[in-house]
Amino acid sequence: MLEIFLITVLVAALIIYIKYLLLFKRGIKPQVKVLKNIKPSVSVVIAARNEEQTLPRLLTVLANQSYPLDKYEVIIANDDSEDNTANIVREFSQKWENIKLLNVKNRLEVPSPKKNALSQAIELASNEIILSTDADCYVGKYWIESMAREFADESVKMVCGFSKTRIANWKKAPLVRKFEHFDFLAMFSAAAGAIGSEKYFSCSGQNISYRKKDFLEVGGFTKIWHLISGDDVNLMQLFRQAKKKIIFNTNPHSFANTQAIESWKQLFNQRSRWASNMKWQIKLNPEFFLYLIATFILTVGVYFYFPLGWWIPLFVIFLRMIFEIQFLKKSFGFFQVEKKLLKFYPIWFFIQPVYMVLISILGAFSIFSWKK
Repeated sequence: MLEIFLITVLVAALIIYIKYLLLFKRGIKPQVKVLKNIKPSVSVVIAARNEEQTLPRLLTVLANQSYPLDKYEVIIANDDSEDNTANIVREFSQKWENIKLLNVKNRLEVPSPKKNALSQAIELASNEIILSTDADCYVGKYWIESMAREFADESVKMVCGFSKTRIANWKKAPLVRKFEHFDFLAMFSAAAGAIGSEKYFSCSGQNISYRKKDFLEVGGFTKIWHLISGDDVNLMQLFRQAKKKIIFNTNPHSFANTQAIESWKQLFNQRSRWASNMKWQIKLNPEFFLYLIATFILTVGVYFYFPLGWWIPLFVIFLRMIFEIQFLKKSFGFFQVEKKLLKFYPIWFFIQPVYMVLISILGAFSIFSWKK
């Protein structure tokens, strides 16, 4: 009886997972554009703490966007940095009047410093469209223009964007950076496909935009203030619950790049912080939680089925690999990723179970650190 139950659970997880994978595959498609030649005013808000190494590069490209200077402002929320972050922003603000420095207050009095910094920046923002990235990210010259144009459709309330890590030389890159890069591509492919299918599961604060009015209508970060992370995916769930339209920007000019990880320790710390949001999805988005459980069973739980017969888990693993490879082939082509990177798939696939177990445990018990 137990054996039948366990096999039923595995088959159900496989069906759920493949169903969503096919849905994601169909969802990776160009957005239908509303052709209006408008340029809404934009406020770029960025939370920064001890980012003296990355801010000059980001501020330089933000100061030289293709967007009209009088149509956007950049607000850097300096989250009580202990390095030269504030002075760097101050120097840029002296050259470009649309770049502004905000020194954040009450950092040590809140559960989520980043949400606190972003909230204060959004409150200061004078424009309706809020566009955000992370201080260690890098965007292109047409980033603001390509994200802002999506709001030509007045029904659009949130726009999510693509992001990937920067690897200068794939062959010489260490294993941890290759794993992170491939994992990023897989995650954003799934997120894009889900949003394209109107399943609002996930997004990233590395590349996100929304209307200030709608942000305030859902209560801003108030309902998720107690969560140390989730200024992106949990905010998306509040927009979803309020039935606000969310789209994924597939324009290559909108893509962002983020700093590659330095070590496995750093990777696990980052991902366990992200994973800490997953336990809240059963309340915020039960459907997303069901997908996550099915994914966990197929990635980790399947290996515990070998005592029931070797062919059962091998068959499930084989099916999962076939559907995943087909999905990644399409997404890699769509997002202009070199398809030769698919050769890394087997390594990523077999590292995943250990990786997923560790970040799930660390995330569930909030065993991670934030920038201090």
